[in-house]
Amino acid sequence: MKLIKGFILLILLLSCQSIVIADEIYSASSLNINSRPLWRDICPDGLEDASYKEIRWFWPEGTKSTQAIYNYWSDRRHEFYESLKQCDTLHGGYQNTCYQNLRNRQMFYNDQYKRDIQKQQISQQIWRDIHDKGSSPIMINIFQH
Repeated sequence: MKLIKGFILLILLLSCQSIVIADEIYSASSLNINSRPLWRDICPDGLEDASYKEIRWFWPEGTKSTQAIYNYWSDRRHEFYESLKQCDTLHGGYQNTCYQNLRNRQMFYNDQYKRDIQKQQISQQIWRDIHDKGSSPIMINIFQH
């Protein structure tokens, strides 16, 4: 009877150990390749390799605003790769968590950037609507005389 209980206990221990080993193998294989974020998945198309340039005062306004966009994404790329280097130095679950936090932070920055662009567009449209229709106080005063 003791021999049967010991045999059953040995089988249970070996089963548990094989489950733990299989889980570790699965975690290790899914950890590195699939979870590492890529810059091209975060950055808008066409701005993956945006280069930073100092904006010059004599440039036309369209060139200045375009370069400001390039500069923003160039700075973001630099910050992304610096954070990615830090994540790469970690091991196990810490690395995976770091990658996920990096991805989440970058997506938050993307959402924030989109909201800022929308605010700028709305304020520019309001300014145009006010000034194109002659409803500024200066224009009203001129026409009232």
